[in-house]
Amino acid sequence: MRRTYLFSPIGNTDPIKYFYDGSMLHICRHYKPDVVYLYLSKEMMEYHKADNRYVRSIELLGEKLSHTFEVHIIENSQMVNVQQYDVFYKEFRSIISDIEKEKKEDDRLLVNMASGTPAMKSALLIMATLAEYRFLPIQVSTPQKKSNLEHEERQQYDIGTNWELDQDNTEEAENRCQEVKCMNLMRLLKLDIIKKHVLSYNYKAALEVAKDMKQDLSALACKWLETAEARSVLDWKRMNNALPEANGVLKTVHEDDEKKVLFEYTLILDLKVKRGEYADFLRAITPLGVDLLEMVLAEFCDIDITKYYKRKAFREWDEKKLSGTEILTLAQGRYSYFRYGPVYSGALNNIIQAKCEDKLLAQRVNELVEVEHKVRNIAAHNIVSVTQEWVKKRTGKTVDETIWLIKYICERVKINTRKENWASYDLMNEQILRVLEA
Repeated sequence: MRRTYLFSPIGNTDPIKYFYDGSMLHICRHYKPDVVYLYLSKEMMEYHKADNRYVRSIELLGEKLSHTFEVHIIENSQMVNVQQYDVFYKEFRSIISDIEKEKKEDDRLLVNMASGTPAMKSALLIMATLAEYRFLPIQVSTPQKKSNLEHEERQQYDIGTNWELDQDNTEEAENRCQEVKCMNLMRLLKLDIIKKHVLSYNYKAALEVAKDMKQDLSALACKWLETAEARSVLDWKRMNNALPEANGVLKTVHEDDEKKVLFEYTLILDLKVKRGEYADFLRAITPLGVDLLEMVLAEFCDIDITKYYKRKAFREWDEKKLSGTEILTLAQGRYSYFRYGPVYSGALNNIIQAKCEDKLLAQRVNELVEVEHKVRNIAAHNIVSVTQEWVKKRTGKTVDETIWLIKYICERVKINTRKENWASYDLMNEQILRVLEA
C-alpha cells in the first residue's frame, strides 16, 4: 500500500499560531501523511521538551481525522545559528537521503517549504530545484495572505486552548497548501544531455542518462530511446519490442529480410562516419562489401556466386565446385594461383570487372574495393590514429566519398530505392526530441 511521508522543519508559527494551523500542521491536515519527520533546532527542541506541543497537536489532528500519524523527532541541539544555509543543505540532504532509503518506489515524500528559518527554506528550495531526490515541495500561505508580523507569546503555550480556537478545524476553513512548481534544474540539465547524446547518435549514453530520470520521462520517450539504442547495435528483437506502434517513422526489422538488414547495416556505417569513428568504419566495410558484390553479380552479371560456396552462410569457396569453371579463372584474375578459403571482395570484384556490362557500376565497385584493400588491414591489425586526412592520403578518397560509393551501390541493387531514406536516423532523432519535449 502506498505511503506518504512528510519532512518538515519546525518554525515559530508551528504548530498553531494566530488561531490557525502553522504550515506543518496544515500539511498534515490536508495530505494526511503516514509518517512525519519533524526537524527541530535547539530553540524548537526546548519547546518540544517543555510541552510536547508539536507531537500532541498532530495527535489531536489524528483523532479528529481518524488517521494515525507516525511521528519522528529529528533533534539538532547543536543548531544555534539557524541562518547557515550551507549547513542545512548538507544536513537536509542527508536526512532526505535516509528517508528515500526507507520508503518504497511507489511511496511519496512531501517537504514543508514554509516552516523554519530563511536558511532552512533556501536549502530545501535548492534541493527541490536540483531534484537530486524526488519529493513534492509544499508551500502554505498565511491566513492573512501576507507576512506574520504580530508578536505572540510562544514560551507559555497552551496546547488545548490553541487547538480549540484553531479556525482551521471549522468546516469552511480554506486549504492554504500549494504544491510548489520548482524549476527542476537537474531534470532540465539531464534532459539537455540526453538531447545532445541523441543528436550525436550516441544512443547508449542517452539511454543511460534516461534511466536515472525514468520517472520524469514519458513512457513513449523511454520506448524511443530504447528503440534507438537497440537499432544502433542491430538488436532487432529488442528494437521491435520497444518500437512504438504506428509511429510513422520506423518499421520493424526482421533478420530474414536481407535487404532491410543490409540497409540498416549501411546506416550504421554512416553513423560511424558522422561520429568520427573512421577506423571502425573501415573495418566494417568488409562484410557489407561482400554482400553488395554478391548482389551486383546476381542482378547485373546473372551469376549466383553462392553456388560455388561450401556453405553460403559462412562464405567459403568450394574447390570441387570451382574446379575447371570460368568463374575460377575470372576470380583468380592476374594472380598465378587461386587461394581457396573465405570469400573476399577482391575475387568477386575480378568477376564483376569481367562480366558487368554496366561500366559505371563496375567502376564504383572497383573504387570501393580499392579503398578497402588499401586501408582495411592497416586499421584492423595496427594501432593507428585513423583521421580523415589519414584515409585521404592512403586511398585518394575522403571518408565521405567512400560512404557515398557504398550508398550508390546500395541504390543500384535496390537495398534502398529512395535517397531520403538515408536520413532515417535523423528523422528518428527528430521524433525522439519531440517526445522528450512533450
